Amino acid sequence: MQRKIMVAALACITSFASAQRGEKAINPQQMVKDILTLSADSLQGREPCTIGETRTIAYLKSRMKEIGLLPAFGKSYTQAVPLVSIRSLLPNTVKVSTKGGEFSLRAGLDYTAWSPTKKHSINLKNSPLIFVGFGVNAPESQWNDFKKMDVKGKTIVVLVNDPGFYNHDTTLFKGKAMTYYGRWRYKFEEAERRGAAACLIIHNESGAGYPWSVVDKHTNGTEFYIDEPTLAKRQCMVNGWITEQAANELLAQAGYQLSQLKDAAAKRSFSPIDLKSTISISIKNEFKRCKSMNVAGYIKGRKYPNEVIVYTGHWDHLGITTPIEGDSICHGASDNASAISWMFGIAKAFKTGPAPERSILFLSPTAEESGLLGSEYYVKHPRFPMSKTVAIFNTDVFVFLGKFKDVTVTGLGHSQLDEMLTEAAATQGRYVTADPTPENGMFYRSDQQPFLKAGVPALFAKGYVEAIDLGKENTALTNAEYWKTVYHKPTDRFIVGRSKIDGVYEDAILFYRLGNKLANSRIFPKWKAGSEFYRKR
Repeated sequence: MQRKIMVAALACITSFASAQRGEKAINPQQMVKDILTLSADSLQGREPCTIGETRTIAYLKSRMKEIGLLPAFGKSYTQAVPLVSIRSLLPNTVKVSTKGGEFSLRAGLDYTAWSPTKKHSINLKNSPLIFVGFGVNAPESQWNDFKKMDVKGKTIVVLVNDPGFYNHDTTLFKGKAMTYYGRWRYKFEEAERRGAAACLIIHNESGAGYPWSVVDKHTNGTEFYIDEPTLAKRQCMVNGWITEQAANELLAQAGYQLSQLKDAAAKRSFSPIDLKSTISISIKNEFKRCKSMNVAGYIKGRKYPNEVIVYTGHWDHLGITTPIEGDSICHGASDNASAISWMFGIAKAFKTGPAPERSILFLSPTAEESGLLGSEYYVKHPRFPMSKTVAIFNTDVFVFLGKFKDVTVTGLGHSQLDEMLTEAAATQGRYVTADPTPENGMFYRSDQQPFLKAGVPALFAKGYVEAIDLGKENTALTNAEYWKTVYHKPTDRFIVGRSKIDGVYEDAILFYRLGNKLANSRIFPKWKAGSEFYRKR
């Protein structure tokens, strides 16, 4: 008996020492090198289906091979994702007929729209306008904005975000915090399911989480989609936004006040309202096909090789854009070269430390910036079944401010992973906190989302609100400046001597510890009952 205890204790000590060896393999200098390489001018902003993608993919494959990861897709590190780019050319003005007369919407100024279909010409003529509140059907919350209204072939007008956001009622959905029902993507999906001809979202900067300039990029712009047969069979032919000011004026001409409609829509008793108005719009589409690549390597589990823990960080960015001080390349150092360096650091730790009982997949999806298309495609065509995918750890947009006292979880409260993270964070003397701006819906804007919809618990977390060198107040000010002047702009660079890798490095250690514990357990993290993704596992 004593011998068995000694053997077990020795095994525990050996395992701990091996895990420490894994942590020591995470090299901050190599992380900086990865970030600088992936944000270099030569990669031209890493836009899918360009020479920038070709060079990016070559680097990712070489690093995975160097680390010693197995190719995830047969003998290949790459998974081809069939894409089609569609450019929707809009009329300068769109006419809306109301009981008060004709109302004009100006492209880019009052409205923006696009047609997500492989058809060259789209014509809506005198399509009835129906206001359907938030455009939500959530049986688990006893909420249905459509009630008995048939919107097939009609144009629905909806509010962005959730009911709780507008009336500050914490009992409605998640109150101020956006749920998936509040995202524009859900509203367009629901419009498609119900056979609406078009869906227009009324923009509100605080409700959307971004200004009109962000959605205005759709005006006569190009959108990527997964190239699949359903794209030619869409029912909802037009997706779009209208400004809050234009919506106010349009609704007033139709005999309604937007503020009153908002109040009505935030009540469970709301029923759809026929605005007694019609809209006509003609769109011309130009499209072309291409193939982009997901890149992935894995470590085979020694006991449960068919079960997997996934780490993700998308590789793509925005390519060439409007110049700032002579630089037109969206370098994407923080978004998202930093996450790839984090992921590769963790991969090196797993290869150096003790072999995990479960498999570990390191996935860098394409086309995240175009709507999470690479991760969506992977979830539909996975290397490991979703039922055997234990959890996903995704990250996106590190700010280079050094070490943090916090670990901010975007999407806190969805699964038992929260408690596991809290335990791991304590080993670094850090605390776990919730995203300070949950109304922005960031939890639904990165690559964990397709996994969530497939029933896989996820963590989207990083140091964010309290940099040790700055304190909370100055960290908040610095973060605000980042979102204003750096995010999705050519200024997103890693400046050697000024940008700090410490926080990314410490988060890599943290998520290695968390993943290593999960990989060597029989735990399948459970959903919490309040999550809209709740499923029995």
